Order: sequence, then structure tokens, then C-alpha cells
Amino acid sequence: MSLSTELTGVQAAQTYIDTLSNNIANVDTTGFKMSNVDFASLYANGTVNTPGEGVTVGSLAQSFTEGVVNQTGNPFDLTINGNGFFELQTSGGIVYSRDGSFQVDQNGNLATAGGALVLGYPPSSTGATGGALQPIQVSTASVPGTATSNLTVGLNLSTTDPQIDTTATPFDPSNSASYDESTSTAVYDSLGTADTLTTYYTAVSGSGSPPQWQTHWVLTDSSGNTISSGAGPTLTFNSSGQLVSGSGTISVSNLPDGAAPLNINLDYSGSTLSNLAFAVNSVTNDGQGSGQFTGATVASNGQVIGQYSNGATQVLGTIALASFANPQGLVAMSGNVWASSSTSGPPISGIAGTGGLGQLQAGAIEGSNVDLTSQLVDLIVAQQAYQANAQGINVEQQDFQKLMTIQ
Repeated sequence: MSLSTELTGVQAAQTYIDTLSNNIANVDTTGFKMSNVDFASLYANGTVNTPGEGVTVGSLAQSFTEGVVNQTGNPFDLTINGNGFFELQTSGGIVYSRDGSFQVDQNGNLATAGGALVLGYPPSSTGATGGALQPIQVSTASVPGTATSNLTVGLNLSTTDPQIDTTATPFDPSNSASYDESTSTAVYDSLGTADTLTTYYTAVSGSGSPPQWQTHWVLTDSSGNTISSGAGPTLTFNSSGQLVSGSGTISVSNLPDGAAPLNINLDYSGSTLSNLAFAVNSVTNDGQGSGQFTGATVASNGQVIGQYSNGATQVLGTIALASFANPQGLVAMSGNVWASSSTSGPPISGIAGTGGLGQLQAGAIEGSNVDLTSQLVDLIVAQQAYQANAQGINVEQQDFQKLMTIQ
């Protein structure tokens, strides 16, 4: 009986040593979660006042505490601060991981070094997130230009500027005496070409008190050649210097690059008249030029955001995270991943920062949660237990040999 009891001790100690050794071997493994061994005593059923029959391994439990976060600077290295697992598509099915060491593969997919594809939600024109999971595609295609359709200019016109007799001195962009001030801003056509819109401001003498300000505009290409010109809205102010009226439309057809005609709503809301110097306070332009892909970032909610040379950004997709009712039921597999099981329950997919899921941190990865010092101490304890049980077997063997020599 005692030999079998001591054998259970040796087997349990060996399991403990194996578990600790695996933890120690993975002390530098990204996203690794250490395991703990729980032991249970063995007793024969229905026995009273008898020694136990040894020990057994009650459970081998994984510890899902977070590891140390290590900064890498790589925008596609991701850490989950809190609950959740990345969902990865492999040739064998979907697996789950805390290892966020990702890169863009040859097909433009966000993937692991081993080729597993990171799953998430596709971009939506409405901004909504949902639907079936699919690989995150990091497209490097350029974005087309958008024609300017609304241009809002906020400026201060100065009462110190001289009033001009526009009958005697009609507006002429080449004659600086025919206007008081001018501004220039870029506007874009439907092909993304940037042209320069120069606006001229003239305080008209004899137009009232305070005087009205006439505006004229000239549209030129990148070489300075005039494309079109015309009269803009007349700006009228009250005695407090607040704008009373001042909006209009700029229409330009037959653009030299073949783009669609420009139709720009020009609005001077927020402009003022005062004794201060002329100044442009704000310009809002809803157009933009074409843009080349320059890179991508990942937001804390998992949105993969493309960045472009024209300053534009767009959401390329949203990385999904999964949670489980019982993470202890996940089956550990090679390659820093887990598979779901009936014990873990099905995955519950969602967006980072919602439904109890953690948020993402870009430019960092989660290290192993193994505490090397405690593991080495536990290894000494496990070794002592193994040696003690092995010594017990040795004593029993010697006793049996003595019994065999009795005549």
C-alpha cells in the first residue's frame, strides 16, 4: 500500500516540476499565461481511521492575469489592457490569443508572423460597427480628391482702410489702388487638383456708413494662369461691426484638367468690421486633394485608421476582441493561442472598450505573466517533494529485501 502511496507523490511532484519548467521556459514568451497545479488528497471510499492513499492532481489551472507591457514603437504591435482575446483565422479554424505582435502580410491583411489573419469588422459608410467577422485589410490605395463645395471665411476688415471710388477706379486685380485687401486660399476640383482662389476686398466710398465692401475673385492654376474671375458677394455691416449680409456662389466651368464644374458656396459668417488691422481669422474648406497612403494607426477601440498625404484619414476596419464565460476552459495550443471548448463556452465578440472588454494600446506588446523568482522557489519545493517520495520508495524497497532474507 505504501509503495503506491509514495508513487502518487512522485507522480504529482513530477507534474508540478513539468508545469513549473514550462512556465520558466516561457518567461519571455509574448502573451504567455502561466499555469498553476492544484493537488487533492486520495482516500479509499468507506474507510475510517486509515491513512490516505496519496495525492492526485486536482486541476491544472491557467492564470490569466496581465503580463508586463513592453513598448516597441511598432504601430501594429497591440496590447489588450483588460479582458479579451484577439480572434485569429488559421487554416485549422479560429483561435484566440493575447499576443498582439501583428504585421501586414503580402496580401495586405493584418496578420501574425505565422500567417494567422486578425479578424474584425469591415468599415462602414455610416460609421456603424457590426456584422460578420472578416480579416482586417490594410489597403494602401490612394484616396481620391473631393471638390470644394463650401468655403467659409472669417475675417476682420479694418475701418482704417481708405474708401475707394469704384466708378473712378474700377476693380482691376493688377491695380492695387482698386482694392484694399486680398486673401488667397486653395480650392479643389473633382479630380483633386488644387487651384488658388484669390479674393479682393474694396471699401466702397459713398455706399453708406459704415461702408459696404465689394468682393471680387480670381481663380488661377498652379502656374499662375487665370482660369476664371468674377464679382463676389457685397459685405454689409451694422454700426456694431457685425456682418449683416455676405454670401454668394462661385461657379467655374471648363476647368483645364477636365474636372466637373466648380460650384462653391462662399460664406463670410463670423466676419467683422473694426478699427483693428485686417486679418483672416478662419478658413473652412470641405474639399481636399488626392492623397497617397502614408501609414496606419490603431485606436484604443480597435479602429485601424489609414493616413494619407493630403491629411485625410479613413477607417479601414475595426479589430474584434472575444471574451469567454470561463477562460479556464480554453485549450492551450502551440503558438501562443487557445482554442475554445464546451467548458470555456462560445466566444462573445465585440469592440474594445465595450461589454467588459479591455482597450487596445498600440506600439506595445504584453509579456509573459510568469514571475521567475516565485517559480524558482516553487521548483525547489517540488524537487524536495519528489526526492522525499522517492526516498520513501527506497526505504520500502529495503524493507522488502530484508523480509525476503528471513528464513
